[in-house]
Amino acid sequence: MLVLTASCSIPPQARPADRNPLAPDPLSRQPASYYEAQLAELPLRIKSYDLTGVQRRQPVVVRELHVIHDDVRDEILVIDADHEANHMWSIDAYDFTLHWKTMIEKRVNYDPLPSGHYIHLMNSDGEYQGYDRVSSPREGESRLVSMGRFEGDIFPSAPPASNDTHVFVAATNSNSMRGLSMINNARGEGAETWTFPTVGAGVTEQFMQINLKPAADRETVAFVNNNNHLYMVDAQSGEFRANPDLRGNSRTPPTIKDDLVFVGSDSGQLFAWQKSGDSAWILTCDGLPYGDIFVEDRWVFVHTLELYDEEVATEDGKSTYLRAAVRPGKFCAYRYEIIDIENDRPVYNLIDGDPSTPWKVDPIWTLPDEGQQMLMIHDDRAYVLYEQREEFLNEREKAKLRDEGRIVRKEDELRTVSRQLRVLDLNTGNLLRPEWNLNLMDFAFVSGSMEERDRAIYLATKDGYIFKVYGKNKGVGGGK
Repeated sequence: MLVLTASCSIPPQARPADRNPLAPDPLSRQPASYYEAQLAELPLRIKSYDLTGVQRRQPVVVRELHVIHDDVRDEILVIDADHEANHMWSIDAYDFTLHWKTMIEKRVNYDPLPSGHYIHLMNSDGEYQGYDRVSSPREGESRLVSMGRFEGDIFPSAPPASNDTHVFVAATNSNSMRGLSMINNARGEGAETWTFPTVGAGVTEQFMQINLKPAADRETVAFVNNNNHLYMVDAQSGEFRANPDLRGNSRTPPTIKDDLVFVGSDSGQLFAWQKSGDSAWILTCDGLPYGDIFVEDRWVFVHTLELYDEEVATEDGKSTYLRAAVRPGKFCAYRYEIIDIENDRPVYNLIDGDPSTPWKVDPIWTLPDEGQQMLMIHDDRAYVLYEQREEFLNEREKAKLRDEGRIVRKEDELRTVSRQLRVLDLNTGNLLRPEWNLNLMDFAFVSGSMEERDRAIYLATKDGYIFKVYGKNKGVGGGK
């Protein structure tokens, strides 16, 4: 994610028509202590890493920050812009040692895809780059091991996902889900590569396009089809498992957590499905669920849209009529419990936030939907990012900046107006202390962790510093 500011300074020699509306990259940097002081109020420990080092004056400019947790290792991936080239850095998520740094062909508009020994970068046009993340080439050698297009000339219809063995791509040109094996090579070739659906796969309804990012763990890939069904298939073989009906369109990419698949629907319901296709629970929301669903410690956080009647002018402008429309509604916190039954399957039960209304399950608490993003839960505290961004470039400026490589991802087109981190009481949603409302405008990139072994928030500044604030996990800087 590239963060843009309002600075529009024009060098004296530049003509107004040639001005760059993006803030210029930093040519100098603050000391690490300047940023650490801004995080000192948090009830968390702090670690930092300096990409630039002490040997050079001009800072390494950060373009993207990603955090990966898998069976190979937990690592921080940073993509920079340095001397008109882009590099990818792999840094250990716990002791902050540098695993490797390699030049990449170009930035892409999807998140990195770790899979076993490889990391793939993929564009929305289907082109990919595959990098070796494990072996140790000689210093200066590229880690690039494959690039081009996967077999079948796949054009993605949604952001791809990955697990330790496969990369999963929703293919536009065949209305299918492709499971590309990375077990033997980085080209997606091998007997373990599969396509879903196939003849006799168990799909009786019309299979349409996939427009939301799938979710994947080692055993299961879950994805929403435009036919309003959630599909769960075996991640290793593509074998059909279940396809529960969502009763409407979905605006929430599925989330897999604790062997449950969480997804919402325009029926106004939020579902938790077992991987067998059986329902763990279903709740009715006050609105339409949308956006990413955050699940941790049996808490579920979701945004909802409010339905309302919008007054619209007729084509001749002489009268008006009412039309159904949506606007941001609430940010809801739900909670569920798992009751173990001897010699039987466990029972999943939703906890009602308001027992006085027994005909429905109420959230534990709600806040107005301000686009907030859950980052972490720790010690009965919820760490929530409040970020406001806006469009500020015209189409001509966007096209020019794309040609220059400054705009690659959708976030690159937006300007950040405000960025705050608030520490809320997990049980009430209230701000715990006035000083726990931090201004993070100096931190261009913020990413949370949903892993039990890594309760942490990762931050990066444009001038080349990486920070981690973390709870009391085992090991140095958290960890396994």
